Amino acid sequence: MSEYAFSTDDAAAVAAYREAVDAERAAARKAVDAAVQLGKNKGALIVYGIWDLPNRVVGLAADDPTDPPEGWRYVKTRDRLEPARGAAGQAARDWLATHQPVDVRAVLRQHGLPRNSRSEAELSGRYRLSVPIVFEHGGVLWAKYTGHLGGVEGECTWTPRKLSEFYAAKEAHEAPDRIAELIEQAGA
Repeated sequence: MSEYAFSTDDAAAVAAYREAVDAERAAARKAVDAAVQLGKNKGALIVYGIWDLPNRVVGLAADDPTDPPEGWRYVKTRDRLEPARGAAGQAARDWLATHQPVDVRAVLRQHGLPRNSRSEAELSGRYRLSVPIVFEHGGVLWAKYTGHLGGVEGECTWTPRKLSEFYAAKEAHEAPDRIAELIEQAGA
C-alpha cells in the first residue's frame, strides 16, 4: 500500500492543533472524573472515529450490569451502559452530550489536512478509508496517510514530504519518551 507524508509549519495550524489536542485531553479528563462522580461504572467508553466520524463517548463500562446508575441501562449485545429509553434516560443522554471529545481531525481539516485517505482493495473493486497519523515535532505538524487523498475530500494543502523525512521526525519526536523509558528500566 502506498504511503504519503506531509508537513506544515503554519503557525495558525500548529496553534489550532495544540489547542484541539489540549481540549481533547481536558474533555477526556472531564469524562473520567464525571464517570467516577456518577458511580456504579468503570468509566467512559470511547469509540475511535473511522472514515469521517469523530471519536465519541458511547456509554459507560459496566461495574455491575445488574445495578446501573440511575437513568442508565446495561446493553448486553454491546457490553456497555447506555441511556435508558424514554424520559428516564434523558439525564444520561445529556451526560453523554456534554462529555464528547474535541474532533482534532475536524480542526486539522480547517487547516488543509483531509480527514482520511482512500486506498483501493486488491481485486475486489472496493476501497478502504484510513485516517492519518499526525504529530507535532519542533513546531512542525507531520501527517502520514496510507492511500491516496484525491477523490475523498480534496487535496492536502500541506507540503508533500519524503517518507524518510516523516520517519526521521517521528523518531526524533518519540526519542524523549524512549530515553525516559530506558532511564526507568535502568533504575528498576
